[in-house]
Amino acid sequence: MGNDITYRVIIVLRLIYNLHAVLLEVKTAFLYGKLKEEIYTEIPTGYKEVYADPGNDCVLVLKMAMYRLVQAVRQWFKCLSDVLITLGYNPCDSDPCLMYRIDSKGLCIILMYVDDNLIVGSKKAIDKVTKEIKEVFSVTVSPIATAYLGCEINVAENYSCRWIGQSDL
Repeated sequence: MGNDITYRVIIVLRLIYNLHAVLLEVKTAFLYGKLKEEIYTEIPTGYKEVYADPGNDCVLVLKMAMYRLVQAVRQWFKCLSDVLITLGYNPCDSDPCLMYRIDSKGLCIILMYVDDNLIVGSKKAIDKVTKEIKEVFSVTVSPIATAYLGCEINVAENYSCRWIGQSDL
């Protein structure tokens, strides 16, 4: 999910136009995804002793997506996209992991990467969308985006000094 070129362009636009940016992480994101097909799994180690008859090979039917399940990322992306579209966001034609909205609060861009979301835009637009998303999902919001996808982002409060990079390289 998410195109690295899209990410670079959004960061540069943020710096050029002095836009605000926050990081929004959705807690247990994969559990929000709804499975479309019936999926079976073995009983996890530690639970076999409690739930399984030792002589009987049992499996579980999954009711919702879970971490490491191939379908989990796809279903989570669909769930988040559907919520954002309901909130008035438009998917970018060249990168569906980027969604944007322009309203009376200003421009707001959301760049999605699994459960980590970079939100760039006017302060009022960011405040509005974080409030809206918190009504649907359990999230944590880092008020200042200092790193995203392994890239450090340093901006002085008055936007006089800017730096993007990977200090460990």
